Amino acid sequence: MEKEKVSKVVTVTVVERPARKLIFLRHITATDYFSACEEVGCEWEGYFNRIPEAFDTGAGGRLPKSLIRPGTSGNAFFVEVPLEYNKSLPDGYEIAELPPCTYLYFNGMPFEDQNNFDIAIGILNEAIENYPFEQFGWKRSDKAPVLGMGAEAETGARTAVPVEKI
Repeated sequence: MEKEKVSKVVTVTVVERPARKLIFLRHITATDYFSACEEVGCEWEGYFNRIPEAFDTGAGGRLPKSLIRPGTSGNAFFVEVPLEYNKSLPDGYEIAELPPCTYLYFNGMPFEDQNNFDIAIGILNEAIENYPFEQFGWKRSDKAPVLGMGAEAETGARTAVPVEKI
């Protein structure tokens, strides 16, 4: 039997976030990672991942409903920071306060070849799509961003989905 390139095992962990701020770089028309990098550049990742106060690594995904502007895709690159964060931002970046929330962190297994990142993300997205949120007392929420943190061979694919108790 041939070994899988990327394990299909995905763990789910409940993570509580306090009130905090979201630093984000809005996409106007882009709907995926590569077109977003073409639209706004990919410097965001280095910038976000150098913020020592950040709760997690820089991410891309869907903004909370309250931050989506008409005529935009609703997607952005972003990072969450403590409510007290008050440092200046590069041009084009925005900051907004978010209320406390609960995330379900979906995490795929580490994998050997970084070139298989797309397989790892596909497995994770399928797990999220088929996850029985209601069976475990949750419903998806649009009050916080969906944090798509990509896939690295050492950490696996990671996405945080905001949820509310039913």
